[in-house]
Amino acid sequence: MIKYPPRNPLNGWFIASVQAPNVTGRYQGWSPCVNWCEANTKEQNWRFCGEGIFEFRRLDDHILFLLRWS
Repeated sequence: MIKYPPRNPLNGWFIASVQAPNVTGRYQGWSPCVNWCEANTKEQNWRFCGEGIFEFRRLDDHILFLLRWS
């Protein structure tokens, strides 16, 4: 059985939850993830909900994000 990623019941967007990455040896919060989304997805296809919760309109953006940041 294929298990699909969680979706927001209000808008149907795919939900991704990640820990704040340790990119340069110092805490930057989720800024690296936000910067990646700005560079790699269309603005209207994703949103940062706060505290590591991101939503994506498209499944492929959701998958690429999790592959990069999980």
